[in-house]
Amino acid sequence: MGVNPCILADSQDTHRSREEICMNVVIQPQGNLDLKASAMLQQNIARLAWEKYNRWFIDLGEVTTVSHSGLIALITANQLAKKTGRRLSLCNLKGSVMYLLEITELDRLLDILSDDDEPMGVVDKIVF
Repeated sequence: MGVNPCILADSQDTHRSREEICMNVVIQPQGNLDLKASAMLQQNIARLAWEKYNRWFIDLGEVTTVSHSGLIALITANQLAKKTGRRLSLCNLKGSVMYLLEITELDRLLDILSDDDEPMGVVDKIVF
């Protein structure tokens, strides 16, 4: 069973209200993260930069393959999150997707949640 992609509570969040902590969104691409799906991912991420969410999750549990354009979309999403003061995490990675991130060394650049992480809450979900 995969992680329910939500914000992870830590000692730094003790002074924040639950409403502040739970301003999370999950983006869940399906199938192949190819050129078309990557464009959709980038559109969704660009829109999030203007919305209230402070924590973005990309749930890759239903993604079977990731193309070159998919890798670029993940890097771009991470850069936009940092630029706008948000946090982006990837979750529910299948073995082949995780392997691709490892051999490209993107697992060192991107925040990847493990199956042991404790979730708290999700506000919204975007599936495409």
